[in-house]
Amino acid sequence: MTRNTRPYGEWASPLSAETVAGKSKRFGALQADGGSLFWSESRPDEGGRGVIVRADAGGRVNDVLPPPFSARSKVHEYGGGEFLAADGRVFFVDADTQDIHELLSGDVPSRLTSEKSTRFADMTLDESRRRLIAVAERHDEGVHEPVNFIAAVPLPGTDSPKGRATLVSGADFYASPRISPDGTRFAWLAWNLPHMPWESAALFVAEIDKDGSPGPAQQIAGGENEAAFQPEWGGDGHLYFISDESGWGRLCAWDGENVREIVAAEAELLRPQWVFGMQSYALLGDSTAVAAFIEEGETKCELIDLGTGEVTPLPGGLRSIDALAPFDDSVALIGASDTAAPAVVSVSHDGGATVLQSSSDDVLSPQDISVGEILKFEGADGVLYALYYPPANSGHSPPPGELPPTIILIHGGPTGMADRGLKLKTQFWTSHGFAVCDLDYSGSAGYGRAYRERLNGLWGVRDIEDVSSLIRHLCEAGRADSNRLLISGGSAGGYTVLMALVKLDAFAAGACSYAVADLAQLQRFTHKFEAGYLYGLTGTTPQTCDPVFAERSPINHAAEISSPVIFFQGLDDLVVPPAQSRKMVQTLRNRGVPVAYKEFEGEGHGFRRAETIIDVLQSEYAFYARILGLEPSERLPELPLDNWNP
Repeated sequence: MTRNTRPYGEWASPLSAETVAGKSKRFGALQADGGSLFWSESRPDEGGRGVIVRADAGGRVNDVLPPPFSARSKVHEYGGGEFLAADGRVFFVDADTQDIHELLSGDVPSRLTSEKSTRFADMTLDESRRRLIAVAERHDEGVHEPVNFIAAVPLPGTDSPKGRATLVSGADFYASPRISPDGTRFAWLAWNLPHMPWESAALFVAEIDKDGSPGPAQQIAGGENEAAFQPEWGGDGHLYFISDESGWGRLCAWDGENVREIVAAEAELLRPQWVFGMQSYALLGDSTAVAAFIEEGETKCELIDLGTGEVTPLPGGLRSIDALAPFDDSVALIGASDTAAPAVVSVSHDGGATVLQSSSDDVLSPQDISVGEILKFEGADGVLYALYYPPANSGHSPPPGELPPTIILIHGGPTGMADRGLKLKTQFWTSHGFAVCDLDYSGSAGYGRAYRERLNGLWGVRDIEDVSSLIRHLCEAGRADSNRLLISGGSAGGYTVLMALVKLDAFAAGACSYAVADLAQLQRFTHKFEAGYLYGLTGTTPQTCDPVFAERSPINHAAEISSPVIFFQGLDDLVVPPAQSRKMVQTLRNRGVPVAYKEFEGEGHGFRRAETIIDVLQSEYAFYARILGLEPSERLPELPLDNWNP
């Protein structure tokens, strides 16, 4: 095939913004029940509606949640745990009412709760007592912080009193309520402010009394300087869970008296529990589990002998695995490879894979796909990791000697990690002739507790040092044009973008989506789940935070930004209110810094609608093209850009 010689960033891409937005479903929880597999998916082309989908043992796939219903929980604001498939029944949390409904075949969903002020998530079925157990969050009128607890919701036809009952309360947060197979014991996670679940979630177990209430609780694991994650009862009566007491998230088992570490490896199974229902392993029976380990940035899927701890690699070539479940004598998972977008996949023990549902169609040929390479390089405080994606387009090649403009991506959280595997948004940029480098800066998950805690007290400082180290590494390796460096991120990633623009005179431009700009305002208005998070990230307390918040807030350093910036903001954002972006934009305008700003009605903290995703991608591309003097091959929207005088 003849290649056209054209500058980087101007290539005609086979991937349009419309394709990226319309073909990119987001998968949620994955559950097996009665020979069927269930999962949830958010569909941008349906306005972000959350749909519950079923695959039967023959691999036939169908939607089980009829429109206009949408399954989505808002507990902790970030949600997750929006449905439960158990014992041939499907329950879900309705996005509009936040009440629990039951899906009845061929009928309109039946509403089980009716509480205007209460949200539900993370359900489990207590079949012997004809009830659901769920995490609940009550928002009383006039009260700033909600009350969190574990609730029992009676099922239709039960003799129990109508309405939900409180089973466990007193802690600030709860997750993962789980009933033992024989119905006699109850396990759950709990933690308190100022901590986040990956810092100190504790695992409790209690016997269930005759009246259905839990007896005295016994703490099994987690707590101070240790986090427990994903408790699951085995058919053998053991309670399995992840603990990072060793500094690494490892699979453990409790036999009713003692805790045993099953696999001792410097690989990570703990996940930062931003949403309910996250999974890093699944029980395949009484003797085997399958787990998705992360080791030095690489995902490894392995079978575990629960008795001996022996691990056996499960072939498949996946770069990311977000959920696992047993399915039809095989393993079902949500994962992505270098050449295939995230999908629900059934994998046999010999590595054979069947795609049940993909997040997107195969819209790229193999020669147009940029494969991410894990970079390992030295930072100011030790080894750092990033994923580098070079430009890739079979129809184009650059002029001799030209280096590509490079977009440094900053993930959110900041306790998160760079996405692995094929991601159409990344391929949108690489196929247009940009390099992309996704940085796992200090504080990122997936590399053990010590790596995650590097950012403690130093948010806005160490992450900027890490960005600087990455720039140096890329430029010294000849992988980036030092005059055409770009930086992009959303939420906490947007904060690091702004602070990097403040502190580093290195970027031609920056792009922010729903970016944190004012730490003091964030702390005043943030929701309960993150009420203590900012203190840990900045090393402060309510009594000592004011000067640190002022020093590390981009809004107070806008005068030090000289690079052009584009901002994207949802008007319904409760985590980062529009006022933060508006104030930042106005300050830059007044100073004569080139700035563009776009707001979106009906969008919150994270964009869900296809039309918004399209607008953001096209506008960001138009912005970079204006700043870098590129002449794109495609027509882009006119973008108002204040103070731009090239």
